[in-house]
Amino acid sequence: MKRIIYILTGIVLLSLSSCSDFLEPKSQSEYVPKDANALQEMLIGSAYPKQDKSNFLLPFLSFLDDDIQFHKTDYEFSINSLKNIEAKQAVYTWQPDMFFIMERNGYPLQNIWEGYYNYILGANAALDYIGDVNGTEAEKNYVIAQSLGLRAFYYFMLVNHFGAPYNYNKQALGVPLKLDSNLLPEDQLLMTRNTVEEVYNQIVDDLNEAERLFLTLSKDKQYEPNYLVSLPMIQLLKSRVFLYMENWKDAAIYANKVIKDWSFALVDLNNLPSPTVAEPYYNFTSLKSSEVIWLYGSVSDLTVFNDESVEYEEEGYFGNTTTYYREAFIASDNLIESFEDGDLRKEKYIAKEFNKDDKVFYEDSYTTFGKYKLSATGEPSGSENFALSFRLGEAYLNLAEAAAHNNDESTALSALKTLLAKRYEPDKFVEPTGLTGDALKTFIKNERRKELCFEGQRWFDLRRYGMPQIIHRWGEQVYTLKQNDPSYTMPIPDAVLIKNKKLEQNPLAPKRES
Repeated sequence: MKRIIYILTGIVLLSLSSCSDFLEPKSQSEYVPKDANALQEMLIGSAYPKQDKSNFLLPFLSFLDDDIQFHKTDYEFSINSLKNIEAKQAVYTWQPDMFFIMERNGYPLQNIWEGYYNYILGANAALDYIGDVNGTEAEKNYVIAQSLGLRAFYYFMLVNHFGAPYNYNKQALGVPLKLDSNLLPEDQLLMTRNTVEEVYNQIVDDLNEAERLFLTLSKDKQYEPNYLVSLPMIQLLKSRVFLYMENWKDAAIYANKVIKDWSFALVDLNNLPSPTVAEPYYNFTSLKSSEVIWLYGSVSDLTVFNDESVEYEEEGYFGNTTTYYREAFIASDNLIESFEDGDLRKEKYIAKEFNKDDKVFYEDSYTTFGKYKLSATGEPSGSENFALSFRLGEAYLNLAEAAAHNNDESTALSALKTLLAKRYEPDKFVEPTGLTGDALKTFIKNERRKELCFEGQRWFDLRRYGMPQIIHRWGEQVYTLKQNDPSYTMPIPDAVLIKNKKLEQNPLAPKRES
């Protein structure tokens, strides 16, 4: 008997508007794909993290780390937005009850737990159904490989939000592993959490099988310049996963595969198109970029917390009032000061704050926006643009880090030289030579921070770097995330715990006071 994919209450599994042409209706709540092409369309509609923000996935990635800071002006938040601001302050200061504060203030709940599991459900549905549809072996293998790659990516993101760092305590609780889309019997409906190690093992298993299946396909199906999962995407994700697991040998092997087996090329920041009034910043998160391997996510989702303004009112003649605006959250001084003279990434990767009154960019204030499509004022632009990408620059950094830890320092230095030569003005570039041991590893960490800033990787990197102390200021108030603080692992949203009584909450830090 064929399995049936159900549209669950509160979870839109299938995008009926985009998939209706490819699905055979069985009833008002059942749709059965007829062939592998129809299943592919269903996978796109239900499991891909597109740019239209259909699920919450990314909002915390650029708001918790040390690359962001509170504005340094005397401007204040609008009185009309104070409830929203209380919710954002709870997140920015790592409060253990951040999700409760969101709900209490009527702020849209950024339930990324549910968002990721919605997409996992879509991937699982494709895997469950693949045996019941018509199609060639190659067509089916293509769908399976994508589904496994997506599921691995989502579990990787989940376990790095809600589980301890793998290199800190892999026996700690991770997230529940749901590997099919079947409705469970009532006595099995509430799932418990698997360990961090079990989740990572499943991620590696999924990626290994995805890689194997991609290798059965023709070269033109292993990678196509679109937003679908591909073999090089799988290889780069494997490199990243192995890096987190401190499997240095395999991390280097898969970084090298991305670098050597494909025709991606580092973008030379010296040769970018000249900025225009309409497009003052280059869009690196586009298939037009020679570095991009895979695109995903919504800009509005990524910037939902840090895209906020403060204001200042000035009384003028005849009782008129003029309101001035500034960005509430900006790139941290520590990040900006880490860029050396001649390093083009500061100006190309990070947008300067725009002075809306004088219609020019401030010279001394950088926002938390960049790399994706920006407007003429340096702000996030349009819902049709992706937020993040897998790109070649990461492969060079993964290779450098893995090689440095695997006593192959010449390879590490060579990878760094190749990358940085494309990032500096030629007459100011100094080759990284003579570095060894801890000095080399620290240099790589710093380069990783600069190269991947605001791409959603810094918070995860800090977790695996030993969870160092971070300080966030909110006006005159100072909040400290201590080394190895429990808040380096996010609390599970209350809405999730209410639905599943078998889930155990993460250890919570005390209420964080200024």
